[in-house]
Amino acid sequence: MNEFVARCLDIPCVRSKQSRMASPVCHALYLADACALGPPEAFIDGHEFCHIHPLPEGSIHLTLPKFLRTEVVRLGWGEPHPVALSGIFTSLLTVYAPRDAQEIETVFGLVLQSCEFAHGRLRDFYAFEQSLRGPR
Repeated sequence: MNEFVARCLDIPCVRSKQSRMASPVCHALYLADACALGPPEAFIDGHEFCHIHPLPEGSIHLTLPKFLRTEVVRLGWGEPHPVALSGIFTSLLTVYAPRDAQEIETVFGLVLQSCEFAHGRLRDFYAFEQSLRGPR
């Protein structure tokens, strides 16, 4: 898992710190201030968009826009985080721990998508998703 965290830290603008929302042994991934241009739903706390639980748990909590969350769950890679089920923070997802090299690649891709969401680069998809909800 340390290699996975190191790979995540190679993503431009990504830093690591202790998460205020998870166990002290988790690695929180966050964006530098100048890069954190995503919507509020893209962040767990401050500019944290993801945290990685160490083994043996190994799960990853990250944020994604609804269209990606739905696909992650449908394809069996994760489930809504318990707090998301309560309706409080619906963009938070629990991604299952990868078990082999192929799964590591897929889960790393999900971390990259969460990072893109936090960067604001999925803004067009997010705006479309919001427009489907109609006026409030």
